[in-house]
Order: sequence, then structure tokens, then C-alpha cells
Amino acid sequence: MKLTKQERIAVLVIAVIILLVLGVIFFIVPKFNEIGTDSASLVNKQKELAAAVERAGTKDQLGQDVIAAYDEGRNIADMFFEEMQPYEADDEIRNFIQYCKDNDVNITVDSLSIGSPSVSTLGVNFYTEPTVVYDLKTYATQGQQETEEELAAEARAALLQSQLSSTQTVGSIDVTFTVTTLNDDDMLKFVDIVNNYVKQENGSNVRKAIRLSSGYSVTYSDVEEKYSELVADLTESAAKDAAAQIQKDTGEKVTTDNTGNDAAANGEGNNEEEEKKDNSFEGNTRQMGVTLTMYSIERMQDPTDQLAAQDAQ
Repeated sequence: MKLTKQERIAVLVIAVIILLVLGVIFFIVPKFNEIGTDSASLVNKQKELAAAVERAGTKDQLGQDVIAAYDEGRNIADMFFEEMQPYEADDEIRNFIQYCKDNDVNITVDSLSIGSPSVSTLGVNFYTEPTVVYDLKTYATQGQQETEEELAAEARAALLQSQLSSTQTVGSIDVTFTVTTLNDDDMLKFVDIVNNYVKQENGSNVRKAIRLSSGYSVTYSDVEEKYSELVADLTESAAKDAAAQIQKDTGEKVTTDNTGNDAAANGEGNNEEEEKKDNSFEGNTRQMGVTLTMYSIERMQDPTDQLAAQDAQ
């Protein structure tokens, strides 16, 4: 079939258009993509160069910041003990016992034993006040808005919880022994001084991280005795008043003891057997088995020499 002149021109134009489209797709578009990628890479490199120049310009300030951070961390580390083996912990706990005696905390220690070095997890516990919820309270307070002070307190508590909620694992070693005192007051002084153990190191007084893992229950016998006497007096007075009222109302005489006799008339209301005084050692001392945990962390290395070496490069 023979094409006319116009048809041959149309075919030629279509072929040229196809070649142009294919050329754009396979040659020009990839080059544009490469240019875009190279431009983005250039921008990133320029940003890295600017950051490097800025860091170089503030090298002295960065060094000072590193030194300041080290000093802060070093001071925090001073509150902890150095990592100890059992024989070192034995020396340390004996120093603590002597510290108690030097501060007028009269104690004796028996059955002392040292555990093996271990690790413990330290964290912060946040106290949550209990709330009471019941229908009448809900109905009475519905629609009530919190005050600015309450909102500020909640925001502050939330911030503290978010900043201090993480835990850290540190070294520790346990020391177990039995502590004996003459009275409850001395035992409470011992418990208090555990939380305020201060050592002099490097010319300054440093409070050490030590924890008492057991509690102490105080029984004040003189208070209990007075309370028992008060209850007995109130019971006797109530019984006499009741008997008098019943006799007044009914004419019947009511006894106030279990023997059928009038205790008040016979003078038997206070005839209780006197307790014998306890003269035993246990009866005149206070004892408590305790476990003290001493916490330790590894100290950071002084960065001064490393910074000086980097500056010399």
C-alpha cells in the first residue's frame, strides 16, 4: 500500500514525537533526579560543615561544659561508697559503729556478717494520697473546677514523675548484725543516724548512701500502763453508775463483780495483783536484727588529660 505525501509526513512527525518522549523519559528525567539528589546532599554537607565550624568555634566552651559535668558527677559519686569486698565492708561498718558511739548513740553489736558484693536498683517512690469515692460525693462535686493552685501542683508532680521515674542499677553490699540498746530512745537514735551517716572525705563532710532494710516497732510500756489504768477506772466508774441507776429505777441492788458481792462496798475494785518487775537482760534492753545496705558507684575518669590531648591535635 502506497502512502500519500501527507500520510508520510504524519508518520514522520509521530516518529519524531515518540523519539522525543523516549529521550525525555530515559535521558533527561534521570539527570534531573540526579541533580535533585546531589542538591539535597549538598545542603546536608553544608549543614554538617556549618555545625563543624560552630563546634570548632566553641571548643573551649565545650571543654568547660565537660569539666563542669564531670565535677557535678564526681560530687554525686562522693555520696556513694567505693566498690567494696567483704573485708573492706567490715572495716567500713566498724567505722560506722564507732561514728554512732561518737555521736552518743549507745549501742552494742553482735553476730555481724558480711554478704557478697551485688547490685541493687535505686529509684524514686512517689506517694499517692488515697481518695474516697462514693455516689453522694460525686453528685455533690460534679461540675466543680480545680483551682489554679491545684492545677499547678498536679503539673509540678507530673513533671517530677516524668523526670525522676527512671531507675538506676548500682553496686551494693549487705551487712547484717544484731544491735542492742538500753531503751527505745537509743534504738530510735540508731535508726536516725543510719539516714544521716556523714564521713569526712577530702576536707569536707559527705553524707553516705546507706540504707536500713528492717523496721523497728516501739512499745512504750509506761504509756500502755497509764492507758490500762485509765480504762480500768472508766470501767469501774461506768459499772457503779449503772448499778446505782438500776437500783434507783427498780429498787434492786446490783453487784458489780462476778462473786455476787458489791465490789465497791467490799473495797475490792482495785485489788489487782501487782506485776513483778522484770530483772532479766532481755526485759531491760532493746534488740533488733538489722541489715544495712551500702551503695557504691564507679567514679568517672577525669577528662582533663583527654581534653588536653585533643586540643593538641
